[in-house]
Amino acid sequence: MKEKTQNKYAPKVVFWTSFFVIVFAFVAITSDSLGYKLPVLVPDTRNASLYDFSHKQPFYENTSSGKSTFTARNTFHTSSPKNISTTTISNMTTTIDSKSLAVMKTHVAFLKVHKAGSTTMQNLFFRFGIRHNLNILLPRRGNYLNSPGQKLPLKSGQHYDIFACHTVYNTKWFKSLLPADSVNIAIVREPVERMISSAYYYRDIFGVKYLKRIPSGNFIHNLVNFPEKYNSAFFSQTRNSMGKDFGFRNGIQQNEKDQIKSYLDKLNSEFLLVMIMEKFDESLVMLKRLLNWSFIDIIYLKTNSHKHNPIVLNATEIANFRKTSYLDYEIYDYFTEVFETKLKTIGNDFYDEVKFFQNVLDRVHDFCSAGKEASSVSILSSKWDKQFEVKTSDCQLMNTKEIQFINKLRSNTMKRRK
Repeated sequence: MKEKTQNKYAPKVVFWTSFFVIVFAFVAITSDSLGYKLPVLVPDTRNASLYDFSHKQPFYENTSSGKSTFTARNTFHTSSPKNISTTTISNMTTTIDSKSLAVMKTHVAFLKVHKAGSTTMQNLFFRFGIRHNLNILLPRRGNYLNSPGQKLPLKSGQHYDIFACHTVYNTKWFKSLLPADSVNIAIVREPVERMISSAYYYRDIFGVKYLKRIPSGNFIHNLVNFPEKYNSAFFSQTRNSMGKDFGFRNGIQQNEKDQIKSYLDKLNSEFLLVMIMEKFDESLVMLKRLLNWSFIDIIYLKTNSHKHNPIVLNATEIANFRKTSYLDYEIYDYFTEVFETKLKTIGNDFYDEVKFFQNVLDRVHDFCSAGKEASSVSILSSKWDKQFEVKTSDCQLMNTKEIQFINKLRSNTMKRRK
């Protein structure tokens, strides 16, 4: 009797087993022929926020083979609704039922805010584009891009991946520059320090007329104490400059609190990260985690700095400047609070990673300053990244000035079009 029962179900077992084997083989072959890989789902037991900073990414050590190797850790999360499958192949994380794969983001638009460490960041994004053979959006001439007609064209069928030149932010404009899955990054700086740096830079390097007219004896103090005489424009290199870069309306008044707050909220929803110059290294490590980049992608040497005598403003002068440049203060205070909130969600090892990164920067600086004593320096693997090598060619690129770098990239782009 027992044998008959087993014989009764045997055909069904064979049928269903064969069915699933055939289906799986068909899916695998079809996926391979289309150039897709079947996803490996990683269970997620954490609460998913917009982005999960708590992971130790992008590598974990695998010693099962007896050798120390490093494998990408799939722990980048987006805020996709639960139980909805989304797949974006080119630049975004693959998300299936809240289980995601980490993918390096390669479509990035950077808002180059004047005198806020943005030239260092531009250099970083340009090097990233070169390293990963990406198309970098450039103007036909100069270093500003404000209209579609100024774009340096690519070959037919190609698209841009990276944008990091000067422009004024506008939602529609930025969306038109890169693929739909691109992310926006920006940076802000403490307004007084940004103003002082900008005043000296644009007076001494570019000879801006209104700055040249200010008596040099008490240059910054005159600029701050007599704005109606020396700096009456709503937007200038030394007044509400960040507000102009972020696309605020010219002449928006300080008492228009609701409009200012509403636009700031809009910006916050459209920028993945607004970095803080005063927390530059922390911002870069956060950027690395968000974009799933490596340390080699965020190393830097300081560029475009203009030396001047230290300036100290008294409390009255700072209050005066806050009144005339209130928009820059609104921007800085808002995004500093956003950044500090993000820091609170980061895992306990974040500051260990920042410290490690700063040690890496010291080694890179020493190597690049040593001349041609060695052709490269190796940075050993860590819990946050695999081993990588910095070459003298990297030092040369990190030391390349903005206009020279843009001209070099422009020349390369035109050669690739032929």
